[in-house]
Amino acid sequence: MKTISISSLVLATSTSILATPSPIVPVLEPLQVTNLNAAIYSTSLPATCFLSFAIKDSNTNTETKCSAYWSIGMAGNKTYNCSDKAYQLHLPNGIYDIENIDFGVSRTDGSEGGRSTVKGDLWKCEKQEYLKAQCKDGISVSMWRLLGGLWVQHM
Repeated sequence: MKTISISSLVLATSTSILATPSPIVPVLEPLQVTNLNAAIYSTSLPATCFLSFAIKDSNTNTETKCSAYWSIGMAGNKTYNCSDKAYQLHLPNGIYDIENIDFGVSRTDGSEGGRSTVKGDLWKCEKQEYLKAQCKDGISVSMWRLLGGLWVQHM
């Protein structure tokens, strides 16, 4: 008959518990929002806004472009007209003043990581002359001008 001491049993149990591999949580990179453009109709400021932007997701090696019209008062989540339908835009406050746009982008599958947020304080417009404004989003400088009642980007 073989006897095992209590201390040997505790040591064997604790060793097997410590040897069990712990699950590794992957570190997700945030989504990158680039080429952000916004335009508002001058006749209905700021009732209707046009947003376009590109998303780069380093976690899945995906790049997609998104754009859509959005009317004031439509806060919440909306799937934009993205070339990849796996992404959605969040407009938490429903305010679409070009100089006060706060929105976030995330994957529609509810993934915890990979979110990105753009704050309105990074986007400022300065009127250059009559019917023209220059807007800067921290990434690029855009020239805007009023054309047929719509602010459009000047190339």
